[in-house]
Amino acid sequence: MKAAADVLLVCLAAILLSLAGCNYVKPMMYVQVVNRSGHPMENLEVKHSAGTFGLRELRDEQTHREMVPFGTPCNFSVAFEDQTGKPFVGKFELGAKCPTEVAFDVGAGMSVTERLVRP
Repeated sequence: MKAAADVLLVCLAAILLSLAGCNYVKPMMYVQVVNRSGHPMENLEVKHSAGTFGLRELRDEQTHREMVPFGTPCNFSVAFEDQTGKPFVGKFELGAKCPTEVAFDVGAGMSVTERLVRP
């Protein structure tokens, strides 16, 4: 009886390890949002071909980095509000293949620009 329980435990552990490793098999990229606007950004939402992530607030001079799966085509939308609630949206088409790392810089006037960090 103990041997059967040991075999069952080993099988369950193997299944859990294989499931946990799934995220490391998918091709992933890094996405950074850098706030250099002089003001906090609120309700930040980054949509991309393979999903969405967001933050409630990103203060001035802060950076948020997220690991996301590659999507095809490589399109992004960066939406947020300033401290008065005024909405801002930036849309970016990076082509058929996503880079390894991309950054979206928010500067003066809450303008969003895209910067390739690693191809």
